Amino acid sequence: MRKGGIALKKNDEIEVEIIDNGINLEGIAKYENKVIFIPGALKGEKVKARIIKENNSFCIGKIEDIISKSSDREEPFCSAYKRCGGCSGQHISYGRQLKIKKELVKNTLEKQKVEYSKLNDVIGMGIPLNYRNKAQYPVRRTIEGENKIGFYAKRSHDVIENEECFIQNQEIDKLSKEIFKLLLLKGFTGYNEQDNTGDIRHILIRRGYHTGEIMVVVVVNKKEIFDDVRIEEIIKILKEDENIKTIVLNLNMSKTNEILGNKEKVVFGSGYITDCIGKYKYYISSKSFFQVNTIQAEVLYNTLKEKLKLKGNEILFDLYSGVGSIGIFLSDSVKKVYGIEIENQAVKMANMNLELNNIKNAEYIAGSVESKIVEFEKRSIKPDIIVVDPPRKGLDLDSIEYIIKFRPKKIGYVSCSPATFARDLKLLSPYFEIGDITPVDLFPNSEHIENITVLSLKENK
Repeated sequence: MRKGGIALKKNDEIEVEIIDNGINLEGIAKYENKVIFIPGALKGEKVKARIIKENNSFCIGKIEDIISKSSDREEPFCSAYKRCGGCSGQHISYGRQLKIKKELVKNTLEKQKVEYSKLNDVIGMGIPLNYRNKAQYPVRRTIEGENKIGFYAKRSHDVIENEECFIQNQEIDKLSKEIFKLLLLKGFTGYNEQDNTGDIRHILIRRGYHTGEIMVVVVVNKKEIFDDVRIEEIIKILKEDENIKTIVLNLNMSKTNEILGNKEKVVFGSGYITDCIGKYKYYISSKSFFQVNTIQAEVLYNTLKEKLKLKGNEILFDLYSGVGSIGIFLSDSVKKVYGIEIENQAVKMANMNLELNNIKNAEYIAGSVESKIVEFEKRSIKPDIIVVDPPRKGLDLDSIEYIIKFRPKKIGYVSCSPATFARDLKLLSPYFEIGDITPVDLFPNSEHIENITVLSLKENK
């Protein structure tokens, strides 16, 4: 055991008190004024840790022994938990997870010196298990020729097998493994990343939470598999499940971390399934962005709607609108919705969703925000409200500039990243008052958290 006085180095063992939890739910300690990150440790615990990485500014430790346990520590329910990179919070009681996530949001906002009216408690999930409506499993072949399906290990592309994933919907979790066995039975092999060989890269399955409709996507590494007779035999078997509405083959031959390639072939059904958020129905394709936790997505959208306090006479811009899920959800409470989205395929899907729901007061346009602002100015169209739900990287500076130029009365901001959320609020704050902030837990047992706030235009701006 290290006694102190000499700089920490790899394999040193230390005893420390955990003073906080970090953005990945890891424990944080200090030892001789150096920050130590210890995955799996909980605030309030005392642990013996071995240093596995050391540099000038911090160290990473591995728990060797828990000297005093937190009352919020629980036994992980998944056998692959310690190795799999899918969730990081199974060892923490769900109530404590929600408190940690609120604290993380608070700390992030304070670091950016963002002034807001109130940070509400996190809205959690009743039963925080089996919530994912989308599974995407890598299929790999090892150097020894063994085929595997599972999830990636933490910070690597090693595939970890497990009998059951407790955050996936049970039906699609089971179906993924059955399809894997079928493919092997027909002589297909997993993908080898080292030499870019093999047949099957991923099995992706989506399931409508309310409709029960299932889409199967098999990502292949060879174009000739599109017309392979063995695929037809597999399709014949899968079609016996009446919930499977469509089957898609996707081609990805590039050496990339991207799961889906640009070319695909619908080999059964329409290429779409449907699901609902609230009273609205949405088409979902292989590449559609659709919230993976349908129950909490309804909570998220209802919370946004409530906070916007819509009167029914507003013009609403849904920027970076994707397939139109938010704009459509709000359409019954405003005069008009204009959606702007740069991806043509997403705009096509948004317009299909308008037709599906018989919505007449919405319009989705393909193009960049900066190019379409001129068009709206020529048409003398000005938004009363702007809603944004950007990707994890947040809004870019051009987007913020155009939002400020529009001068909406309100901005509804939905975020999946506390860091970029805080950064963007800071940039908008000279012009807009930031209301209360509500975190919503769409990803129980993981480190992720969504946030919602409504910003109001300052009178003198």
